Amino acid sequence: MTRWHSFGASVIGPSHLVDGKPNQDAWLAFYNACGDGIVVSDGLGSKQRSDYGSRAACLAVARAADASPVPPQDADEGLFDRIKDNWLSLIVPLAPSECSATCVFALRLGNGFVRMAMLGDGLAAAVKKDGSVVSLYDDKSEGFSNITSAITPNTSAADWRDVSLVEEECIAVLLCTDGVADDLVDRDGFVKGLVETHRGLATVTADRHIREMLASWPTPKHSDDKTIACLYRE
Repeated sequence: MTRWHSFGASVIGPSHLVDGKPNQDAWLAFYNACGDGIVVSDGLGSKQRSDYGSRAACLAVARAADASPVPPQDADEGLFDRIKDNWLSLIVPLAPSECSATCVFALRLGNGFVRMAMLGDGLAAAVKKDGSVVSLYDDKSEGFSNITSAITPNTSAADWRDVSLVEEECIAVLLCTDGVADDLVDRDGFVKGLVETHRGLATVTADRHIREMLASWPTPKHSDDKTIACLYRE
């Protein structure tokens, strides 16, 4: 039986340290009866409690996945609504406007598919056995880079971007918040290199390597919080 594992890390950006703000990114890996998953979330910096909102977004995805239909279906039409409803429940008593957050996740639900989805910015990329990379990302080259979608009471399934891939064709899925994704020049090369370097390591070692890499991030958006999570085939 093929097993899937995960690693990841999140580090606070230097600008937030200087301003005395918490890390507004969050990530979570989860394993339950329905399958496995990872999720990253970036709280919108303009919102007072976006750190709470990003943690709630991660838990919302895990709970929604745990409630997937059995046997799970590739096109789980209610998944996005469950995520939103879970998030709204988890942030109580805070107002949604106080803790808006993006959401990027990948699920392996035992139905022969791996599903990636994104609301807002960041990156979700699957590495396939043939060496190709399938990605979801926010293209900011056309401008309006300050406009980011996030979970709200009005979020609908149409606001998400998602793709499903045959599980047997996938080696790994990598997720990043925009503090990492916006700095990548060779996106596919970064994804494949990071997966290849870390998937053979013990989880605690891979986590430490990722944390050290993010803490010493050398590129212009170093001031932002940064998060990476990976779900990979054994």
